Amino acid sequence: MKNKALPYIIVFILVLLSFFGGSFFEKQKIKTQSSLPSDISVNVSPVTVTEVSDGDTLKLSDGKTFRLYGVNAPEVKEPLFEEAKTFTKNLVLGKEITFEQEANYKVDKFGRTLGYVFVGGVNLNIELVRNGLARVVLYEKRAKIKYQDELLSAEKEAKQLRVGVWK
Repeated sequence: MKNKALPYIIVFILVLLSFFGGSFFEKQKIKTQSSLPSDISVNVSPVTVTEVSDGDTLKLSDGKTFRLYGVNAPEVKEPLFEEAKTFTKNLVLGKEITFEQEANYKVDKFGRTLGYVFVGGVNLNIELVRNGLARVVLYEKRAKIKYQDELLSAEKEAKQLRVGVWK
């Protein structure tokens, strides 16, 4: 009887080890990814905003269309579309900007450059959210983004103050 049960016990132990071992190594992988400095690229040549399409989409002097990463501003015919667009125009139109990009998310499916826009040291992505003119967009299966904590904090603040889309 003991000889017949032994293979079942071994298989059971192997199944348990592979289940818990896989979870352990996946957690280690996530922990390692989040503790490593993120591979962020920053533009080096000066670029100017020549047009603002909406609150989160810009045309740049180098001919590229730029989409703010991690946020979504109202679209045409949605409430606060004009306010978000005007806010972005006032902050960046005709001004020289810098931007940062996530290592793995530099271009979207429409060919637009993705990233975080800075003008005078101000992060446009965060300011739109803080003023209730954009919502934070995170994807569950993607790694944590560079400004995730700041974006979520700004969104929480906007919700508490009931500004913009949170009225």
